[in-house]
Amino acid sequence: MVYNRVKMADKVQKEKLITPVGIGFIELIVPNLMRDAFEPYKKRDFTRRYFQVSVWEHTYSAAAVVLTVLGIEAIRNKIYYHETERVSKSVPSDISKIFMKKLPSLPHQKFQDMMIEAFVVRDVIVHNHIYEVNVILSKQNWNMISHRQKLLEGYGDDKKYARSVNPRRRTTKLLELNVQPLKIEFEDLFTILILLDLFIGVTQKAFGPGYAPFHLFERFNDSWAENLSELLTYYYDQIPNPKFIKQIDKLAKELRKDYGSFLPSSSDFS
Repeated sequence: MVYNRVKMADKVQKEKLITPVGIGFIELIVPNLMRDAFEPYKKRDFTRRYFQVSVWEHTYSAAAVVLTVLGIEAIRNKIYYHETERVSKSVPSDISKIFMKKLPSLPHQKFQDMMIEAFVVRDVIVHNHIYEVNVILSKQNWNMISHRQKLLEGYGDDKKYARSVNPRRRTTKLLELNVQPLKIEFEDLFTILILLDLFIGVTQKAFGPGYAPFHLFERFNDSWAENLSELLTYYYDQIPNPKFIKQIDKLAKELRKDYGSFLPSSSDFS
């Protein structure tokens, strides 16, 4: 019997992989958490005053916020890898710096400030900021009458927190994201996903689609959402809080004015 000898080189195919795993969190996990957070959110009575949202809405929203911000960091890492740049400790600063090279007229400082706010909220969750809270409730209907809260020493004492947060309202200054852990909700997640959508669009405009690959296939009734804008539109149409609708409409208008020309022509960012 005669055996044919095959060179090893004929059998082997080499591939080079890099490992920004956080992008997969947004594609595969965040949509499920978003759906789970929306269920208790849409049942909330927005005519009543609450100090905290339900544990279900809070937990799913907080987890999705953390995973979304990890995804932003993963995209930063991928950009810097392909551009052969060295990352720093500040993801927002790196994003602003690399965009400045490709898109000099982009409003970089505002973009960086919004990114910082997203990372501030992530830190609040990941580092488990602790408040002492006293809430006064009506015995008749359990509506909140008033409350007092104090952030314990050692939490929120870094520069980016002080720069980004309104200490009276306990929200960030630009995106109005909650930094009181018990108040983090679906609306915070929705707002951060709008920022992510903008980030992906600007990244694709600056570097091409390969730098921020995003593949989303979520089924809603008889239709499919194939990108983040479609997913956000699906939920936007069902948001039951008129106050938040006004807030989002105002934000979307500002983002279109400032960044509309820096998005791909095919983008349906809204």
